[in-house]
Amino acid sequence: MFSSAAMAGTTQNHLDIGLEEAVTLALRDNRDLRSLRMWRVLDRFDLFLAHRAYWPSGGVAVSAIRRKSNTVEKSEEWAVSPTLSWHSPVGTSAALVWSRQGPLDGDGEASDSFSATVRQPLLKGAGLDVNMAPLRQAHLDAELARLREEEAVAGLIDQVTYAYRDLIEAQERRVLARLSLERSQTLLETNQLLIDAGRMAAADIVQTQSEVASQEVGLLEAERTLNTVRVRLLTLLALDPSMRISAVDEVVVEAMQIDPNHAVAEAMARRRDLKARRLGIEQLHLAEKLARNSRLWDVSVVAGYDRFSANAGGPDLSSHSVGLQLNIPLGDFSGRRNVMAARTALHTSELALEGDLDRIEAQVREAVADVHSRWRQLEAALRAKALVQRSLELQNERLQAGRATNFEVLSLQASLRNADAQALSARLAYLNALTALDQQTGRTLDVWQISLER
Repeated sequence: MFSSAAMAGTTQNHLDIGLEEAVTLALRDNRDLRSLRMWRVLDRFDLFLAHRAYWPSGGVAVSAIRRKSNTVEKSEEWAVSPTLSWHSPVGTSAALVWSRQGPLDGDGEASDSFSATVRQPLLKGAGLDVNMAPLRQAHLDAELARLREEEAVAGLIDQVTYAYRDLIEAQERRVLARLSLERSQTLLETNQLLIDAGRMAAADIVQTQSEVASQEVGLLEAERTLNTVRVRLLTLLALDPSMRISAVDEVVVEAMQIDPNHAVAEAMARRRDLKARRLGIEQLHLAEKLARNSRLWDVSVVAGYDRFSANAGGPDLSSHSVGLQLNIPLGDFSGRRNVMAARTALHTSELALEGDLDRIEAQVREAVADVHSRWRQLEAALRAKALVQRSLELQNERLQAGRATNFEVLSLQASLRNADAQALSARLAYLNALTALDQQTGRTLDVWQISLER
């Protein structure tokens, strides 16, 4: 991978940066990621509210009212009414209401009232599974939101990694273009010396002059490409696009022996899209359970107590009740339709999970094969570069001795340019293949040792 010895350094409007520093900057300042983090705060609060739904809740209503009729009569009253309600995890609902009211001027006695009601479903809406489903759903939503954040972070890391390597490649291609131009200029000087010595025809130098001009164009094109990839990386890092940024990490590669079966097993355990699919199936199980419960008869045990304190010294009035309520829907097939829809969605998602497993296994095995293939290409490219470089050295010696033609040297210089470019591309392609394998196995965050808050 990339060595981390180089640290980021900044001069006026110029930044030397390593890959680790680039990723750190992106994770800190990327606008899309910052926006996602703000939504995660809301997700956590939604989870708190889901827990809070099983706590007692209440309030206090206070009023002061003045009434006046068309005649002279008027009244002024005050009222205070605290309330308390609670919904239990098994479906029990309870409510307490107390109210006290009286005249504002204090002329007369205040009256108060109190009521308490309790309702316990026996079929529809009863049971721990049904009543805890909203809390479980909130936990699943929070977990899905965390997976989305992890996926966004991993995706951003991959984008920065690829963009950083593109910057390295653009920088190296500019260096190669400059070296090619210098070699052509050196050959041009050699040609001129040979012409001056009468060992080369003057017309033969035109080909070398054309090659120098071509290499100047190639250098300008390499600089244009470098500016383009710089802006792309700066955008990911949320930095000033006019800043000149340079990648300072060296390209270090080493062979990796990867077991495809182990990689597939890792993907099955780590892939966030698989985790999200399984969480979605669990959500659909909850929806199907609630749909079936909604078709049951509404049978509930109810109890209540009421007390009213009259003014003018009258006796308190009270009553209590207990009973059974039954509500049977007739001719309503919407509940059955909802159950059918929930089961269809569940079975469809389970089939999609089976397809995901096959697709992911194929992707991982392809990524592993690509890593091995890229390494073999890199080895071949390095051998080709060494052979072409040695051939060019020998041909230059023969040209100076008058035993080679100018065309042969130009041809070998072109071959060396291609070999240099192929070797550079092969190095970066191998590293990109390893990064792609980390993507396919879901290891990106582990490789970078990043853990998000739950």
